[in-house]
Amino acid sequence: MMPEWKSLTRSIVLHGALFFLAQGGVLTAVTLAYGMSPANLALFVSISLMFHIFLTAMLLWRKGDFRIEATGVLLSRVNLSNTLTYIRLSSLPTILFLVLEASDYPAILVVILPFMCAVFATDFLDGMTARRRHEITFVGRYLDSASDYLTIIAVTVVLNYHGLLPLWFLLLVLLRLILFAVGMGLLAIREGKADPRVTFVGKVSVFALMVLYAMEIARLFSVPWIGNELVVLIVMYTVTAIVVASVVDKAVFLGRRFSLPVTRAASAAPENGRKGRGRTPRANGSG
Repeated sequence: MMPEWKSLTRSIVLHGALFFLAQGGVLTAVTLAYGMSPANLALFVSISLMFHIFLTAMLLWRKGDFRIEATGVLLSRVNLSNTLTYIRLSSLPTILFLVLEASDYPAILVVILPFMCAVFATDFLDGMTARRRHEITFVGRYLDSASDYLTIIAVTVVLNYHGLLPLWFLLLVLLRLILFAVGMGLLAIREGKADPRVTFVGKVSVFALMVLYAMEIARLFSVPWIGNELVVLIVMYTVTAIVVASVVDKAVFLGRRFSLPVTRAASAAPENGRKGRGRTPRANGSG
């Protein structure tokens, strides 16, 4: 195994371990500070551990995709843009824990909103960092899409459970996500590897949903202005229009992709050290 593969493997494992410890620390600190249930803490720490083990295993399996798209050079470690995306994925069990516990422990609002805003901010920082540092990678685009969709699905379901979002809104969001998942799956079958490109409308819809969800949580605690019921209702219908536009945009994108001639994606370079110089299409989104 070449040095690049060894150092990249260590970096992936180290990221998984450190992020699990960080999220476990947040969960423990919040539980102790607000006198929350130790049983719930143990449950979510276990969930977080399994999630990080799964994520680490998937990244090790696909470490051949840790290549700079413009050059084909294999990274020797997880780069900054992918680390930012990893933070968003790593925080998913913690966000679920905080939102689920919010109804029983209203005081944790002072933790939830800043934490969610910081995590959601990485959705723009990772892409900006990747483009400015010229470190766009295929695995980065996969991580970016996966983190967006997993976070949105989880938070949408939880907010619907709390009665903060109507069923029709949940179904609309799920329709968008299912359309994307099925489309990418069919592209993977057709072309050998799905290309999770991010469109401008798609990014706007993700950002709009994240803003709405922060406001819905603020409404749960009657926060002035941003938690005002009328303001949140107006924002919800505005976001609905954006999500509908993103569904149309995604359908058009997939239609165009399926109308192109089939081109099979080149496989990743083997671990014998040969540098794969095959170029892959550049992304519109984050790295």
